[in-house]
Amino acid sequence: MRKIVFCLFAQILGMLLICGIVNAQTGLVILGDTYAEAEGELVKATIIAAGYKCDVVKINADVNNRGWADGISASKIDFAKYALVYFTWNAPGHDGAYFMKGAEANFRKWVENGGIVIMDAFDDNFKDDQGNQVGLWFPIDKYPAKILNTADSDVEVTQAGKNLGIFDAPNKVDLNALVLDDNFAEIKDPAYEILGTRKDGNGVFAFQLKYGKGYYIYTCIDTRDATRLASAKPLIENLLTYAAKLLVLGASSVDSHNCIITKWGEIKR
Repeated sequence: MRKIVFCLFAQILGMLLICGIVNAQTGLVILGDTYAEAEGELVKATIIAAGYKCDVVKINADVNNRGWADGISASKIDFAKYALVYFTWNAPGHDGAYFMKGAEANFRKWVENGGIVIMDAFDDNFKDDQGNQVGLWFPIDKYPAKILNTADSDVEVTQAGKNLGIFDAPNKVDLNALVLDDNFAEIKDPAYEILGTRKDGNGVFAFQLKYGKGYYIYTCIDTRDATRLASAKPLIENLLTYAAKLLVLGASSVDSHNCIITKWGEIKR
């Protein structure tokens, strides 16, 4: 099954490269918690196994808050180099600390222009300089929501989630094995496409939010240790494959679009 995942992911990314849409430097993994290092390596390995490059950056320089001495400011990242950004568990902030300061406007513009974001769970207990929970790297000001301090729960996939297929392809995800963490709740704006909910009634397990030409894709998975990460791995691989498809469908130029239709048809055959 893992070979099938890599093959499909490679084919989709190959279409992007052949059609001149993205360069080989396609993926960026963002770390904000040392507990998520193994997840970062998994995401990086999945992208590299498909034949492409992937950068990993650490945006938490506080060694007393599970950070790294060589951590950098998120404001120094050139997001324009990437087609995909993956926020590992707790990457934007945790335990009262916020790590996306100074990068908000550039990041949102990048998403608006077609960037794809995948996000894991992160803490409820940090705010940006304007007092916004989550931070304005995410359009929380336009699409209100709240992060709740929650623990694990069973989940229920919505019809939208079933239609999207991220829980079934290319891997069949064992939803009961996933471990959940703090999550989005109090979502009322229909722009949020709810893909899964928590059975404990405490809000959303998964959603996607279209923003301009790009997407924010979220699941509140917890990957802080080997057991949790192993349970989440099939879903992580599915999310990466789905993100690659979105990049194909998001191509804007006529020439690129025509090229993609041809190549995608070859893959489906």
